[in-house]
Order: sequence, then structure tokens, then C-alpha cells
Amino acid sequence: MIAVAIKEVWIPSPHYSSPQSYMVAAFHTTEGAMKYRDLGAWFQNPSAQCSSHHGADNYERGVFGAYVYEDKKAWTQAGANPWTLSIELCAYASWSRSTWLNSKSILVDNAAEWLNYICDKYHIPFTLLNNSQAQSGTVKGVCQHVNFGSMGSGHHDCGDGFPIDVVLDKAKKWGSGGSQPAPEGSSLMSASVAIYQGKQYFAYLNGAGTVCVNGGAVDPSQKGASSGCDIAIDQETGRKVVSYSNGDRIFCTYTQEPNSNSWAWTSKKWTTK
Repeated sequence: MIAVAIKEVWIPSPHYSSPQSYMVAAFHTTEGAMKYRDLGAWFQNPSAQCSSHHGADNYERGVFGAYVYEDKKAWTQAGANPWTLSIELCAYASWSRSTWLNSKSILVDNAAEWLNYICDKYHIPFTLLNNSQAQSGTVKGVCQHVNFGSMGSGHHDCGDGFPIDVVLDKAKKWGSGGSQPAPEGSSLMSASVAIYQGKQYFAYLNGAGTVCVNGGAVDPSQKGASSGCDIAIDQETGRKVVSYSNGDRIFCTYTQEPNSNSWAWTSKKWTTK
């Protein structure tokens, strides 16, 4: 089975290193930021010195912050960084199981979708690891930050109330062909949405890596984008800006001025490697 790509909003963090192996999928809680965009802003702060591969919140179903490329080490579980793919859930470890299941269902489903994506893509089994397995760097599976113990900085997230059993069950069902409540289509690489004067504008990368908005290619000759894409619209002027990372992992934008049908391309010349 080929994993359906998740919808990413690229918010690059400068805090990473390489290379990265793919042994463990780990869950964390932010203990502060409640939206993935706010989390991304923190990860971009030079003083933060931390990052995660992805982030998810309880506000946007099926949309994930992307902060570090999956082939790089994110800095969120200390000594376990070299073999761990990580997601920060915008949550608190103090939440009860009832809170998670009754009022944070969007975040629970986001956690399951991410796990489905990561495990399918990197052939990681839906196996819940114990502490020694999570810390070995040689056993594939799923864990929480707490399972890394002192080598993972001694954190206790995601907390006793985190319904990891529910997350695993959903991910297993979706991974084996079950009904996944997220946008379908293996050709969709990433997407975002903005609203202007009551109209929704969807920006996304198709399977060829071409930037598209509302069903049409912004520049049909452009292909091979590696990540993105995000759309922002100035609510006063209607100016639209779509940002993405090209095949060379350089941050680029397309801009459409008000009352114009054309898009202007710019390379910001910032590497996202």
C-alpha cells in the first residue's frame, strides 16, 4: 500500500541535523502552544534550539505543521533524535483520557492520521514499544516521549490520559484500507486553504510537484516542488501569496496582485535543507 500524503503547511525550523533513520514514530505534547502555526513560530526562534518533524492541533483536521524534513533529525527527544520521527500534539500531558476523547477528537484523529502516514511510508509496524525498545535505536515501533527516559531528557509526555490505544487502532484501520476522514488521493502532496470575501482558496501540490490553486496550475511548466504549500491572502487588498519549497529545497513564492490573473514567481534563495 502507498501511503496517502498528509497535508502540510511548511514552517521551516533552523534547528535540525542529519542524517536520520526511521525506527520509531514518537508522540509529544507541546505543554503550551495550542496551534501548529504558533508552534512553528516558536521552532523558528533562534533561541528555541528545538524542533519536531510535524505538529498538529485540535482546530484544523487533516492539516499538519511541517518544521523539519523527514530525512533530517529534529531536536525534540535528545539522545533518541537519530532514529525518531516526531510529532508535537498541541496539548497538555495533564489532560485526562476523557478530555482527549470527548473534547479533543480532532487532535486524536490528526494523531492517528500522522501515525498512519509515517508507519506506511517508512514501514514502521504499529507496535507499541516499551522503554528499553524505544531507547535501543534498533527496534521499530511507536512510543511516547516518556518512553525515552533520561536519554530523552526525562519528559513525561504525552501523559497517562493520552489514548494511545485509540490512536493506534484508528491508524491500523486506516492503514489497512479503512475509512480515513481526511482528503483522499495519492497524487495530493500537501495543501492549505485561505478565505477571502467569503470564498475559499485552496493551494496544493499535485503529484508532479506543481503548485495549484483552486484546481488550476499556477505555472504549468513548474514541477518538482518538494514541500509546501501555503497560501496567504491580504484581507484588505486581496493580494495572494503562495509559498513552497522547490526541488532544490529553496523557498519560493508565487504572488498574484489584486485584479490580476497572472502569478509572479520569486525565489527567496533561502535553503530549507
